[in-house]
Amino acid sequence: MVNKVILVGNLTRDAETISGPRGMVARMRLATSVHWRDADGERHEATEYHNLVAFNRLAEICGQYCFKGRRVYAEGRLRHREYVGQDGMRRYSTEIVLEVMRLLDKREDAALGGLHGSDRDMLDAAALHDTLPSPDDEHGAARLEHEESPMALNGATR
Repeated sequence: MVNKVILVGNLTRDAETISGPRGMVARMRLATSVHWRDADGERHEATEYHNLVAFNRLAEICGQYCFKGRRVYAEGRLRHREYVGQDGMRRYSTEIVLEVMRLLDKREDAALGGLHGSDRDMLDAAALHDTLPSPDDEHGAARLEHEESPMALNGATR
């Protein structure tokens, strides 16, 4: 069975990170849009919002580089969960558990030492995902099958 989600969109707010007993967690919200023309030729747009969650090292990277308005490539798996809210009501959540995240915009960022966007961002953030499963993963689905070099992540052939 396959559970894989790939999205490209803009972050709607800065990544929120928390450190817990099982490691770092980052939560973000991503907006994706679809455009079309109707029979009369009028242009329309529909926007969807997606909850993203990252764990451990990838969560740390997201906390450093994922800011509102940044364009990102997000790859992961879909997770549905149920929890009891502070008001005692049962709630449901659907989120994408990130396995790969790439920053796509070419934004100047002082924290990157003055280097430009995608090249440096991908080297620093793109595939810094953990070789250990995420805390919620019983079957190790978040494990990498092989290590990827920064050059491979930057579009060079393997």
